[in-house]
Amino acid sequence: MATTAELVITAAIGYALYQFLSFYYIRTKISHIPTIGSDSFVGSYISAWKLLFSDDSHIKEGYRKYAGQAFKMPNLTTSSRWLIVVNGNQMVDELRKAPSDALSFNETTLDVLQFDHLLGRHAHVPEFQVEVVRKQLTRAFSGRFAEIQDEIQESCNTYLPNGPEWKGLQAHKTLIHIVCRTTNRLFVGLPLCREPEYRQIQEDWTIQIMVTAHIVHMFPSILKPLVGKTISKVKTAAKKVEKFIGPTINERLEKYERLGEDWEGKPNDLITWLLDLAPQENRNVEDITVKLMLINFAAIHTTSLTLANALFDLASRPEYIKPLREEMEEIVKMHGWTKDAMGRMWKTDSFMKESSRMAGVGAISLGRKAVKDFTFSNGLTIPAGYTVATSSAGIHYDPNIYEDPDTFNGFRFSDMREKGSNEYDPLRHQMVSLDSTYLLFGHGRHACPGRFFAVNEVKAMLAHILINYDIKLPGDSREIPRGSWFAGSRAPHPTAEILFRKRQVE
Repeated sequence: MATTAELVITAAIGYALYQFLSFYYIRTKISHIPTIGSDSFVGSYISAWKLLFSDDSHIKEGYRKYAGQAFKMPNLTTSSRWLIVVNGNQMVDELRKAPSDALSFNETTLDVLQFDHLLGRHAHVPEFQVEVVRKQLTRAFSGRFAEIQDEIQESCNTYLPNGPEWKGLQAHKTLIHIVCRTTNRLFVGLPLCREPEYRQIQEDWTIQIMVTAHIVHMFPSILKPLVGKTISKVKTAAKKVEKFIGPTINERLEKYERLGEDWEGKPNDLITWLLDLAPQENRNVEDITVKLMLINFAAIHTTSLTLANALFDLASRPEYIKPLREEMEEIVKMHGWTKDAMGRMWKTDSFMKESSRMAGVGAISLGRKAVKDFTFSNGLTIPAGYTVATSSAGIHYDPNIYEDPDTFNGFRFSDMREKGSNEYDPLRHQMVSLDSTYLLFGHGRHACPGRFFAVNEVKAMLAHILINYDIKLPGDSREIPRGSWFAGSRAPHPTAEILFRKRQVE
């Protein structure tokens, strides 16, 4: 009778053989696509590990080397273990227009964030959740802008120094507090948005979902359900959030039952929007809580990164502070702290867009998973089960698209708007506008539905900080600390500081 050790060894050999055969079966389907990194059995895993911690240089290399074509890279965050990257206007256009039953955005999200294994029955994002962000959130922002501005001011009073002395603060850690509080002023209102425990849960959840997803990716498919269930903190976090919003949800549900869909004094917040659009089977405390947490995840993560990048760029390029302040102060004086005023800040919008062009939050965009074989017009076929994307890093640094792309030009896009040859140019070069040459928010029907809220929120925060505070880098440095990269995503250096003080008017 076989010993336990013999059974373990046999199982290990069997699994290694399975992986070996699977690798060659999978690779034969895409062997015609050139590779960045190694495409051998052992070499591809070594390359995948290296690329996991690499910056965007390999993506840019592929973009330059295979212009107008496609290349593949070993990848540990896709189920196929390969990422196919397409280049050139034609293929990018076909990628964004591809039907969802061929190239799926939702399947990519499930794959990359491992929602199936971490969120259980909440894994699939329902259409009503997207509609809440696209319509209700965008619509409400204008009418509740005064509350947003009030929370920005109160948050800055809490987390930024109020005296004339310079104080160094870890930028991203500090700014995520401000973003979380401000965002939740709109989502759940006062006083909950200022509750430290509630805020900390939402901030931690934003980080945990990314970290746990990458951990699950490290395991073979057969173990992912077990690993996901073991390490997922969704239920624990949801129960903590339910403690704060559960009674409110139950109270609203009782009013829906008793008063119908509308009543006098009905709150205008995220809980109401979710309940308004949710099908009956989703109108319960658990579902609404998790949906609120998922929207918080999407809202807080990218917004805090974008704000941090913009402030690092400002602190390292002080020559932009005076013209931006002048624009902000002049427009606020004329139009007040309103959404309309934010739309008139062309230079501020341009600076933010240029900051995101150069730093961004990731090296790729338009990720889609093939749910069936998909063939581009040039004959390239993406087999079912593979993930395809385009190189936002390559596009954003392409000299054929942007003049002198390696040089930061904060007013690049405002100059384009002012020099526009037709009535559409001022709109086309806004940060929120969708274009195949600027992919921070994606492109096409799956572009970020919350981008209008996010851009105006960051703009309001940036304006408030710049009007009321002085900023600089430690030692008056002009060099931004190198950001951190993981799995193709970028974040500012986690402990890098910006010096703040209350603005000293000369």
